Amino acid sequence: TYSWDRETIQLMQTLIPKESLLFIADAKITFDSFRGSMVATVNSRSIITVNPGKKPQQHLQKHNIRWNETPEDSITDVYTVRQLKQKAQENPEAFFGITYSFISKLDLDSSVSKVIRTRCSRCKFLVPEDMSCTNQLCPGRDQVFSAATCFDLLVDLSDHTGTLQACHLRSPMAEKTLGCTVKEFTSLTDDKRTKMKWRLLLERCKIYVKVVPSAKIKTGVRGTILACSLADPGEVKQHMSALLQH
Repeated sequence: TYSWDRETIQLMQTLIPKESLLFIADAKITFDSFRGSMVATVNSRSIITVNPGKKPQQHLQKHNIRWNETPEDSITDVYTVRQLKQKAQENPEAFFGITYSFISKLDLDSSVSKVIRTRCSRCKFLVPEDMSCTNQLCPGRDQVFSAATCFDLLVDLSDHTGTLQACHLRSPMAEKTLGCTVKEFTSLTDDKRTKMKWRLLLERCKIYVKVVPSAKIKTGVRGTILACSLADPGEVKQHMSALLQH
């Protein structure tokens, strides 16, 4: 497994050879002609669990790799969209923040395939149309295939300073934000999906976001929404006034 990410390198340095067991989801698998074998490369989307079944949550939090629970209580820094972009340009490491922004793009009434995706229940890889897992390292390859449908949205966040495009809003955070499950969403009429869209679209929201600098995408920044709710006007005024003074 290869990675040039500082957080991952620091984690690898704590492992014990032939003793530590890793479960890695969302790793890129390619054939290395030099070594004549398949190799795995992890990136900012990868989820690394050390010694599954032995309190992996503690390992994930200790090494600041992605964890299942949203660390909202530990996120206190407030940013405008411009400040999020600037920090991403100046700092190569992922960071967390709060932004009081408008959701300016939310395509809930587009094709269902653009809103809901199917992933392997065990490794979370996207599942192709033939409903089989293509992840060579999936821990369930020798078991009966199991898949789960989940929200996988791209939304834009905007404020008076600019727009952060194509932020990921995925399950289970999407269910909390939209107020419905995937099953309930698929049974909605087009009109009801549009009403749900406009309940959030262009409304000022309090958004917890993870920002990852990425040279692979046009904007250079990839955002993931960790939590989103309609913002309290008094709270918005307080924080925005403080930001304008800086």
